[in-house]
Amino acid sequence: MRTSQPVKTLELDGLKFWALRTDAAAGPEIIGLTQARLLRICANLPDIGPAYGLDYGEGGYEACRRALTDLPMPDALYETDFPGGWHAVGAHTGGYDTLGLTLGEMLEKWLPHSGFRRREGPVAYRYLTDPRDTAEADIRTEICVPVQPDPIE
Repeated sequence: MRTSQPVKTLELDGLKFWALRTDAAAGPEIIGLTQARLLRICANLPDIGPAYGLDYGEGGYEACRRALTDLPMPDALYETDFPGGWHAVGAHTGGYDTLGLTLGEMLEKWLPHSGFRRREGPVAYRYLTDPRDTAEADIRTEICVPVQPDPIE
């Protein structure tokens, strides 16, 4: 994470997704393979904006696209929800292999001094660029960590 790009706290809307799930933790290979499979499944659908990923830690990873209400969902996918609410949103530039470093920096350096604490829910990745036509060093991803205000004791 570039230090010139501060973490912001934003209240995000909940979203309906079409998803492809793996039980494996979200490492760079799992993200790449699962997102590539999702792209192939959705190849004939209209452009539906950026891809998302929901990271449940050891509980698995979901490659997601926003659900289209006017078209049937492809058979290989299922519907899932992105829980809205307050999120710490950090910017990551670079390959998927360094997403964990940026997430760690957010959790270990920013969060303890932010006035917020981590709440339950998956970490969401919003993939702002398409890795098929973007150099690895230029891939941009938003990392959204669910948070809640930390009451003063």
